[in-house]
Amino acid sequence: MKRLLLIAGVLALVVIAGAASWVVWTLRPERVRDHLITAVSNRFAARVDVDAAMVSIYPRPAITGSRLRIQMRNADPELPPLISVSAFQASAPFSGLIGPRVRLGNVSLVGTDIRIPPGGLKPAVASLDTGNPTESRREDRVSIVIDEIVSKDARLEIATRKANKLPRVFEIHDLILRGFGLPEGARFQAGVTNAIPRGRVETTGVFGPWLPEDPTLTPIRGEYSFRNANLDDIKGIGGILSSVGQYRGTLERIEVDGQTETPDFSIDIANQPVPLFTRFKAIVDGTNGDTWLDRVDARLGQSNILASGAVVRERDVKGRHVALDIQIRDARIEDILQLAVKAAKAPMTGRMELTTTFLLPAGEQDVIDRLNLNGRFRLAQARFSNIDIQRRIEALSMRARGKEDADPTDSGPSVVSNMRGRFVMHGAKIDFKELTFTIPGAEVQLAGFYDLRRESLDFTGDLLVDASLADMTSGFKSFLARLAQPFFKREGGGSRFPIKISGPRSKPEFGLDMSRVFKRGGKAKSG
Repeated sequence: MKRLLLIAGVLALVVIAGAASWVVWTLRPERVRDHLITAVSNRFAARVDVDAAMVSIYPRPAITGSRLRIQMRNADPELPPLISVSAFQASAPFSGLIGPRVRLGNVSLVGTDIRIPPGGLKPAVASLDTGNPTESRREDRVSIVIDEIVSKDARLEIATRKANKLPRVFEIHDLILRGFGLPEGARFQAGVTNAIPRGRVETTGVFGPWLPEDPTLTPIRGEYSFRNANLDDIKGIGGILSSVGQYRGTLERIEVDGQTETPDFSIDIANQPVPLFTRFKAIVDGTNGDTWLDRVDARLGQSNILASGAVVRERDVKGRHVALDIQIRDARIEDILQLAVKAAKAPMTGRMELTTTFLLPAGEQDVIDRLNLNGRFRLAQARFSNIDIQRRIEALSMRARGKEDADPTDSGPSVVSNMRGRFVMHGAKIDFKELTFTIPGAEVQLAGFYDLRRESLDFTGDLLVDASLADMTSGFKSFLARLAQPFFKREGGGSRFPIKISGPRSKPEFGLDMSRVFKRGGKAKSG
């Protein structure tokens, strides 16, 4: 019996000694280092290089190192690495360093730089390993899971697939990833600096699992908040913007559903704040920053605006190219004019409808100088805020109806109706074409320019009335009017008066366009 116990004890000591030797052999620093590199290499399907790495096992495993570089196996060696880290340190349980699945506890990264090249990352056709095939297959099964990754300062650069597009760059702060390497993806929280308008985006969600064959297809979902972004960073506009929303998809196709609020939105040319609120659905290509706006429902003051289009990045030009289709229905003209006119009171009030294309090329000029519009508008009823202008229009209406001596202040709430026209805006000037409106007894047809920076008008056109010139006057004036009628004769009866409107917006000059009067009169005589 004693002999059996002795044999059992010796065998136990041998087993313990063997196990201890195996553990010591397995946990030797150089082996742990190689095991970690293999696990990271397999996770990213990449080559892994590190300038310095120190592994300590006792009293508990710890890894520190510097200049970690991860490069895809099939990547051009001249390209920067996919991931580079200036310095790192990690902790791990003993069990996490022994089996085929490496498990680390807390990993801290400093100076993380992530660069995703254009076209995604494709797997190598053949393994770069030249060792024993069996050993290679065994190492290919090594994976890695990290409980928590903390990075205080990271930079993400995603190159576009298009050769003429600049890469998309993000500054990522206070990034925390939990459960990296798990099949359900890693939960994350981070602060991301948005360049223009500059501000901090706080976001939480789930990232992964990482797809080494094409990282742009790595899934992502989460929520974001963007607070107190100063729109003054965009030359030509102002206001403080806040936005919240949700997103989901892959890095190259992220569906975003969100809303923005800018209580003091303004354009510098007028510097008149108007509250702006939007709800939007968009698709963002994270590989180049291009954004497709499926639908934007905006409310500017008391006016509703519907828009759709795209915001894309241009080569070697600061900012983005914006192209939209805009529809405005049952809006207040004063909300729109307040953005473009310096006067404390909008020059015109009333309800309006408008459709236009909106093209804003990238660049560093003021928004108002880069903006291009091409559309149509209609005002069902309108009234000029300038009392002098309104009275002139009302007096003109009464003369057109043969009420020369009527009190010009004795009129209805509005005499301008059915104003409509086409317009093209370029270089801070609006070119109005086919601009028409009616007043009781007459119709006005105009064409010309409005200079937004100078706030000046330059229009020519015609005033069409049903009455003859003689019918609009009395006494001796009526006799003179009959003599002048050939100059103002209108086909089908009535009168046509060539007119011009020019001068500053606040005090424009109205009058007959005499050069056109004499030209028309000469044609009448020759006829």
